[in-house]
Amino acid sequence: MPKARKRPAKFKFKPFSAKQKKLMNWWRPVVKASENNYVIADGSIRSGKTIACIVGFLTWSQEMFSGESFILAGKTMGALKKNVVRPMLQILEAWGWPYTYIRSGTDARIEIGSNVYYLYGANTEASQDALQGLTAAGAYADEAALFPKSFIDQMIARCSVDGWKVWMNCNPAGPHHFIQEEYL
Repeated sequence: MPKARKRPAKFKFKPFSAKQKKLMNWWRPVVKASENNYVIADGSIRSGKTIACIVGFLTWSQEMFSGESFILAGKTMGALKKNVVRPMLQILEAWGWPYTYIRSGTDARIEIGSNVYYLYGANTEASQDALQGLTAAGAYADEAALFPKSFIDQMIARCSVDGWKVWMNCNPAGPHHFIQEEYL
């Protein structure tokens, strides 16, 4: 019999800043920014980019889609699980949203309602191969400036469901980083 897994502690929310609220809600049809397919949160460490992106991404994906696949990516699987999955599960607990977390194997994922969020590490050029064949309604890339360009390109190419959006947080390394030049 599999060992029962302990649920994460509920997230302790603090008041969101005006910038965090803007980041969480840019996708809403009443907001002019919703015409865009990307949002890139860049800024200082500890500014709340990751939490605002997680809250916005979860809200958007659950309100706008049913039965779709999504990409959750981090530099490594370990970094993704520590920086995104753990707080995401805590947020889901705080909201009382049921979920299933499949931690291992080639199909590591989180199932929330009828949507599936596949987990990917993006630490090598070959990482993009794992995305091939997937049709996604959206993606969230944590610390995207650390990803190979091939992964970002493939991640965006996989997002082909009507209404798709890509969420990235990062601190581009200099003015000539590909994210700075191609997306900001």
